[in-house]
Amino acid sequence: MNLRIIGRSSPYAGPGEAGIGYVIENEGGYILLECGSGVTAKYLEQYNLADRQGVIISHLHPDHSADLFPLGFAIQHSMMQGLRKEPVPLYLPPGGVEAFNAALDCFGGLQKHYAQVFKYQEYQPGVQIAMGAWKVDFNKVYHGVNCHGVVLEGDKGQRLGYTADTKMGPELERFFQGVDLLLCEATVESEEQAEKTNHLTAEGAGKLGTAAGVGHLVLTHFLPGTDGEMKRRRAARHFSGKISAAEPDAVYPVGG
Repeated sequence: MNLRIIGRSSPYAGPGEAGIGYVIENEGGYILLECGSGVTAKYLEQYNLADRQGVIISHLHPDHSADLFPLGFAIQHSMMQGLRKEPVPLYLPPGGVEAFNAALDCFGGLQKHYAQVFKYQEYQPGVQIAMGAWKVDFNKVYHGVNCHGVVLEGDKGQRLGYTADTKMGPELERFFQGVDLLLCEATVESEEQAEKTNHLTAEGAGKLGTAAGVGHLVLTHFLPGTDGEMKRRRAARHFSGKISAAEPDAVYPVGG
């Protein structure tokens, strides 16, 4: 089970990069986790659309979901070529289907078109779902909007946690306890900014990694131009385990 970084930039994609997007892969296929601006093109450099198990969106802020629109056309093209026969499962937060359809209406009434390429499903916090070989759990996080963290468990028991966008909160330690890899946002530079914007600092990410006892902490969700190594060093003041600053196209093994 591996994590590949498609894009790490927020709230917009920096030069030569994509917005927020990750792929979780194993021998049986792969899941696209988030679909920010530029993710579709970067994704198609590495993968086709035939084997995907599904797409998970933590929340509908555009840096996490804007490329769902071009992705829909890419799936349609794949189906027309005979590479894929079935719609791609798209997992959205509660209320997300209505919100996504409202956005599609703004682009010229595309609801019927996208209903043919996506199979809409709304996940619920506390309710586990199966996606191919993965078991997937969701928990609401602290971002001021309807946003959910994710834990994916592979067929060999490997566990990957993803904070999505959040500030520190009491449920995070419990939900991510003992994961092999925690993909953790580290957006802002001060605790004051963290509280105002509902994001984490690198120091906060390190503290969460220690409290949850994670194996490998991977920092992400960086403003364009961010010094990832500096973020890593700041997180290391509070976490003694393995730390990486996410790099585009990097692949990180989960467990084992």
